[in-house]
Amino acid sequence: MSDTWSSIQAHRKSQESLRERLQRRRRQGVGLDLEGLVGGSSDSKPSSRSSSPTPQPPAPTPKAEDVTTVDPDVEKKLLTCLNDQDMTIPSDSSILQNRVAKDLEKEVSQACVESLLQKFAAQELIVIKNSVTNAGLSCIVVTELDHSKLKAMCNELLQSGAEVPEKAGLGVKRKRETDSPAPEERVAKALSKKKEDLGDNSIESLLSMPTIKEQETKEMGEEIFDLLSKPTAKEQSLVEKFKSQGGAQVQEFCPHGTKEECRKERKANQACNRLHFKKIIKDHTDESLGDCSFLNTCFHMDTCKYVHYEIEYPEGDTKLDQEQRAALTKAVKPKDSAHILYPPQWVQCDIRRIDMEVLGKFSVVMADPPWDIHMDLPYGTMTDDEMRNLNVSAIQDEGYIFLWVTGRAMELGRECLKLWGYERVDELIWVKTNQLQRIIRTGRTGHWLNHGKEHCLVGAKGTPFWTNRGLDADVIVAEVRETSHKPDEVYGIIERLAPGRRKIELFGRMHNVQPNWVTLGNQLDGVHLVDPEMVDRFRQRYPDGDRSYLKPS
Repeated sequence: MSDTWSSIQAHRKSQESLRERLQRRRRQGVGLDLEGLVGGSSDSKPSSRSSSPTPQPPAPTPKAEDVTTVDPDVEKKLLTCLNDQDMTIPSDSSILQNRVAKDLEKEVSQACVESLLQKFAAQELIVIKNSVTNAGLSCIVVTELDHSKLKAMCNELLQSGAEVPEKAGLGVKRKRETDSPAPEERVAKALSKKKEDLGDNSIESLLSMPTIKEQETKEMGEEIFDLLSKPTAKEQSLVEKFKSQGGAQVQEFCPHGTKEECRKERKANQACNRLHFKKIIKDHTDESLGDCSFLNTCFHMDTCKYVHYEIEYPEGDTKLDQEQRAALTKAVKPKDSAHILYPPQWVQCDIRRIDMEVLGKFSVVMADPPWDIHMDLPYGTMTDDEMRNLNVSAIQDEGYIFLWVTGRAMELGRECLKLWGYERVDELIWVKTNQLQRIIRTGRTGHWLNHGKEHCLVGAKGTPFWTNRGLDADVIVAEVRETSHKPDEVYGIIERLAPGRRKIELFGRMHNVQPNWVTLGNQLDGVHLVDPEMVDRFRQRYPDGDRSYLKPS
């Protein structure tokens, strides 16, 4: 391999020398016969444009000095340097020459290093390019390294451990001096060797190329993946159906809190256009104490000395007008639905005693039971057996149930779902934030850790075909309000899951009443029913004066 490479290097230098002579003669106005020059002829004829015959020097025969001998030690050391992971890329031949010479403690020519770099480049171990140093000298720059191939080559050299003796190298050198094959022979030998190398590489590349069947299978898989990842027409229509009219109506809170802090942080005369808070300063407030941990959920705001906040609404921002309020109290029948959407309805009752069959069947049930979590709570609780014995199956044959659980009730809730005839299919998580939109750290539940989240188990009964799946995520990040007040976002999630269907909420309060929902609970204000069929059934079951659905006093 080293003999062939030396021959290629010698021929290359011979061609460069001839090219330089040709350019020099052209500048002098003397034409040369290119074929005779490449063929190594020593009696080239002058061009017809020459005014006088010019003696032609014989073509140079490659001398021993023109052929760079390969030192095995230099080759091994250069391979080791290139395989070093800490080597800086790009790196020129002069730097590599100094490094190899320093490691071997002997002189190493730059021509030898450049020859080896060209050899490694031909073997596709490295990528090189010609360049010029700051001193104006030509050099070779290594731009890329293939460490896997370099490592394999180093291991091969170390395993072989073969070194070319000096006598063998001298013998080869003397043979070249005496034989001096013609440039045509050296070029032919180099080309044949190159063809053999290319033939081996082409076979390897052909073997590594994928077959037509593999390519077709890959393309088919990519097409199937693209088709599956694109939303269907039904999904697109659902997204358009539930998109907010006129764009998003949600206003973002300023991260700086108050307008004063916003102007201070922005270094501006005016605050940003986001929502801000303003401090509630009363006579008993001590601002030096800082913010109240419970903020707007504090039970003692009238006497608490810490700082509390309220939202500072922009000017002109008013609540619902009279027409919008009136629209919420009317029954509506959508064009694309067979169900009539009624305004909020509720019944003050003891859920353990009311006959739920008079309410009819519902597609969605949501419950926030007063679980006995073995803590002091500001409301009454139900025992585990009372929860297990609830007649939830009477109000639903097919649909979904959303069951809020916390603490020890997480296991009991799963047990109740199974007893009521449901299969747990999913779960919502409510991550609680305080009034300033920060994660709360002073949750009122939890025996060992303060709970900053709540879980809502999702159970399914039957095979509801009217479900819109994949529209919402299973995480809600919302502000904590008064006790047991769940986030309003859950109603939007349920409405998008089952639009226009009948829905009922158990253990609700007045802040839970929603359009198209029936709410049951012992903390509601009397009975308010609008659905004529449900009103008739309720009156038949509970005539005037019959209040057995309420807990006896």
